[in-house]
Amino acid sequence: MKKRKHIFLDDKTKIERLERKIRKYEKYKSHSEKTSEEDFRLKEKQALLSIVASNFMMTGHNPTLVLTKREEGDEVMMPVGGGQKDRASEIISKVDFRKLYRGGKNRKTDPLMIVTAICMYVMRQDNPKRGDIRYSNDFIRKVGVNKQIYSAISHKLDSYLNA
Repeated sequence: MKKRKHIFLDDKTKIERLERKIRKYEKYKSHSEKTSEEDFRLKEKQALLSIVASNFMMTGHNPTLVLTKREEGDEVMMPVGGGQKDRASEIISKVDFRKLYRGGKNRKTDPLMIVTAICMYVMRQDNPKRGDIRYSNDFIRKVGVNKQIYSAISHKLDSYLNA
């Protein structure tokens, strides 16, 4: 079989080739330019959040509004329960994990560890007296969260959320 020297393309094929080349170079954006839908890291962190939330049995979506009596005697719609998972996902989408907790010499970082600490932070915000989140819990120990790591992450989260 003879090898052709020239391949003559029709106009449609030429246009498709150029579009593919343009798309190839448009595809790459810096991390700051990407939207949340385009950023695969954020999708991965949200998937990790669902794993941690199911382990901690966090409340899911926004709180429901219920008629509640106040001291003045009038009834007002007040939020009741829920919203922990939503608040955690909001924190995850806003905060840069590298600034929250950096790995260094003999310090390992893992997105699952940071997501777990964020979930613990949100749950302790809801109920500060909550005592059933122990560092000796199997899941927390396997993930690698200890008291020092949690205190460092919660301190930085406080400073980010207050600013």
